[in-house]
Amino acid sequence: MYFKRLIFIVLFVCGIGCYSQTDSLTFERNSFEIDDLPKDSLTETEVFADSLYTMPKKTPDIIRITDAFLYTLSSPVRWQKDDLLTFGATLGGTALLSLADKPVNEFMNRDQGKFVNKLGDFGYRNGKPYAAVIVAGGFYATGWIINDEWTKETAAILTSAYATSGVLQTAMKKIVGRARPTEGFGNYEFRPFRNDPGFSSFPSGHSQIAFVTAFVLAERVEQPWLKGLFYTGAAVTMASRMYANAHWVSDVAFGGILAYFCTKTVIKRFEQTKYQNPWEKYQKKHITWNFSVTGNGIGLIGTF
Repeated sequence: MYFKRLIFIVLFVCGIGCYSQTDSLTFERNSFEIDDLPKDSLTETEVFADSLYTMPKKTPDIIRITDAFLYTLSSPVRWQKDDLLTFGATLGGTALLSLADKPVNEFMNRDQGKFVNKLGDFGYRNGKPYAAVIVAGGFYATGWIINDEWTKETAAILTSAYATSGVLQTAMKKIVGRARPTEGFGNYEFRPFRNDPGFSSFPSGHSQIAFVTAFVLAERVEQPWLKGLFYTGAAVTMASRMYANAHWVSDVAFGGILAYFCTKTVIKRFEQTKYQNPWEKYQKKHITWNFSVTGNGIGLIGTF
């Protein structure tokens, strides 16, 4: 319970203490002089100025969250050559890192003490799904209470990034079926599609959740000490999973990489859809039906 309160208070305060980003339209408005407007009439000048100051309508958060979720999951169909090379390099790097799985595992389980155990407990809880709910929900509740768009948008980005990376890591666990260190089979034992927690080591779900939190919040703030705090929390979670003998180092590393790419894609998509509803072109147009009676009969005309 202490941990739940701690993480909620820390991120809750961070959400309140961060300033909203200034939109570029604000600069245009401040730099625009009324004297530069047409002088045909006072009425025309006021109307023209008001039209310039009208902010575009923001796309509802639920649409942006869903759109970013679907957009990120479908990203592979839009990959270009550079993206494929990055994907190949990521898989190759993970395979190479797996050579260090056993040495790192032995090192992490060598000495254990009370202080390290407490850090391990923090790292474990920091990567649980309820931690994601507390963080995203805390930011949204804060944004709603103080009516702050920056805070609510942070919550929306967190929600979409958690969901996207969570679906991918859950599917990969089943497909890969890698044995955990506790099973005693070594780091190259794979039994796909087994309904057994002992064979769901790759990738680390705790690392995925913790690094989504770190990447999103670090991207949304400017203070270096806050960025360091968020990344430190994620690093502790990564280490705690190896310390608990629940994951290999390649598991936790790939969990962090998965969180990074999902978060990066979600943030990019949120920027694109802030004032442009991506679903408008798919909405059905309304049809107005009109009846007409002539000497030859009755006609029905639909107007789009």
